[in-house]
Amino acid sequence: MTHEQILNSLKENIQLIYRQSVDADQSIEALKEQDKANFIAIFGDNTPFTTRSARFLVHVEELAADLLALQQSNSNEEFERDLPRLVKKIELMFKTLQNFKQGLRG
Repeated sequence: MTHEQILNSLKENIQLIYRQSVDADQSIEALKEQDKANFIAIFGDNTPFTTRSARFLVHVEELAADLLALQQSNSNEEFERDLPRLVKKIELMFKTLQNFKQGLRG
């Protein structure tokens, strides 16, 4: 797989995460209005994300910034060093969004 193909795949995944995050953040807002969402952050301290927020979209912004940095890599070594960290974040977002969605169903 070429770098361009990898980047396109990452972009598609981030776009999907974005759409799911919009829905999740709307659900969080509804829960907050009912005093049912009393958490401070989506992810705890032991996470690859540097962002701390009770909303998903803020984390999507971090993913987009990481993708941009990966696109601007100056070397194969830099690309290959940074790629696994971004993939891990994407996997964590998908897993967390899925768990959140399941939690809403009860």
